[in-house]
Amino acid sequence: MENKLSAYLWGYTNYQAGSKSVETFRKFYKDEDVFIRVDTDGDIKNYTESTDTLSVDIQLQKKKVGYPGMFREHDAGRDHWPYENLHTWLTSIYDCCKLTHSKYMVILEEDVFLMKPISIIDTEFGIAIVRNRNHFPIELRGFIESVEGNPQSDGYGGCGGAIINTQAFIKGYDIAMKPLKKQFDGLATRTKLVGWSDMMLQVIVMCGKGKVVVNQELIEPWMEDNWKDYEMVNYLKDITQL
Repeated sequence: MENKLSAYLWGYTNYQAGSKSVETFRKFYKDEDVFIRVDTDGDIKNYTESTDTLSVDIQLQKKKVGYPGMFREHDAGRDHWPYENLHTWLTSIYDCCKLTHSKYMVILEEDVFLMKPISIIDTEFGIAIVRNRNHFPIELRGFIESVEGNPQSDGYGGCGGAIINTQAFIKGYDIAMKPLKKQFDGLATRTKLVGWSDMMLQVIVMCGKGKVVVNQELIEPWMEDNWKDYEMVNYLKDITQL
């Protein structure tokens, strides 16, 4: 059987939710690759123990990533990741894309859970994002155009639960990272989103000319009362609701 979907989880301290996220993935994808990368001050011990039977590739990050900035309950004391933190996070995903043979990789987090098999992986795309009303900054669209990528998107939504085409991500990373390093500080004075994960995951794929699609089966609980009927949920903070 073709290996279509692997999984990547950036973990921190909520290992109970993180291991539950992987468990829901394993329910439908028993043999595919799962990569867990725990931040430098995260709970690697309990993450390792709680996922011991789930057949995962788990490692401690060598450099601190942290949260990009202020978002709801998280305050990193900054507006966005510095380039070094962004580079560490993107490189971690890039390395895992190069390790797997899967066509697609779902980005799990400590609040992302699968409820059904993922149907969109039977179609062609570069990244499948959550439905959104997020304005795509003109500065980052210009950056994508400058590396001859695909600037077409109706918004950005590369949050937890986004699915990337591994080859498109590898291609985009190889194209984008050197010019991004040179332009990062200038871009950051105009948009903090150059240092945010849900923006830049998508930007990298677009730099590789990946097509952006909306995954109508990726939901957040506040969007629909019947969110349990969807294939995947993001931003679910109470795992007892599963």
